[in-house]
Amino acid sequence: MKVTKVCCQGCGADLQIDESIRYVTCNYCNARLEIVHDTTVTHSRQLDKIERTTDHLAQKLKVLELQNDLENLDREWEKFRNAALDRDEKGQLCEPSAAASILAGIVGIGAGIAWILGCITNGVWGMALLSFPIFGISIWIMKNGGEKAEIYRVQRFRYSTARKTLVHRLERARG
Repeated sequence: MKVTKVCCQGCGADLQIDESIRYVTCNYCNARLEIVHDTTVTHSRQLDKIERTTDHLAQKLKVLELQNDLENLDREWEKFRNAALDRDEKGQLCEPSAAASILAGIVGIGAGIAWILGCITNGVWGMALLSFPIFGISIWIMKNGGEKAEIYRVQRFRYSTARKTLVHRLERARG
């Protein structure tokens, strides 16, 4: 068994180390040391510094991962949002609205009723049958528009909740 003299990286004290020892605690300063046996030299490396550096790097990595998750969440929301938005009469994008769908359906049903009355008044009874597709389309607009608005509302709530959670975790990770 070969005994080697190494210097403590914490306080500089000389330590006598058996070649089979891999880790040691300095008797003078209580620094935890790793004993590195290279081919040409044996030396000590302070583990606390390595652990602090590793912990610091792990914390930075966690922050980067959370920032990346937040960016991905925002990107996915924008993708969904842009696909779900409607255009108003001026061509501007707006969020889907159940109220707007119901209003459009009521206007359509009103137009169908006006069509029927116009046909009856003019004695064109056969043309009054064309009001049934108008009624069907109006009901379809109310139903699908309401469903689209509800899906959008639920997805916006999920996005908002997930985003708040990620922001909170990111703030905690930053310290």
